[in-house]
Amino acid sequence: MSKEDLWTRTAVTVAALVGLALKLLVPERVDATAVALLVLALIPWMSTILQRIDTVAGGVVLREIKKAQAGQQQEMERMKFLFEHLVPREELRHLQALADGTPLPYDSGYTRPLLDAELRRLTGTGLIERLPGRTFAQMGEVGDVREHFALTDAGRAYLEILNGYRARE
Repeated sequence: MSKEDLWTRTAVTVAALVGLALKLLVPERVDATAVALLVLALIPWMSTILQRIDTVAGGVVLREIKKAQAGQQQEMERMKFLFEHLVPREELRHLQALADGTPLPYDSGYTRPLLDAELRRLTGTGLIERLPGRTFAQMGEVGDVREHFALTDAGRAYLEILNGYRARE
């Protein structure tokens, strides 16, 4: 518990107890106002005392909810990490270009040997697919990847999820 949180809880409790003391010092019986002040004095401390609050709609387990939320947050962080690192940067560039319709030129020199390996990996993961009747051998010395490959539904879903994670940052 932070110092600020402790100070706030203490201030609310002290204010409610002062109000209760003033109410009780007046020679009247304890009424609804006194009970309300007592409850107000206890509310800031209830989360440290109670593990469960029962309501008409059913029980709510406060600490279990907090644990579940922490677990879900950790799971989200792990999933984000996996999505960020599952596809290498160059392969991700290919996916995004296929999704956007951006040209993906290649040549037989530097780009082609690396490109073949990247495209085979993306095809193997099901994120892209060869166009009907197209093979790696038919790609030739120069061209555009879009003439031979297309993004799959899984590839679109991957990009949507990844962009969703990035948008939250």
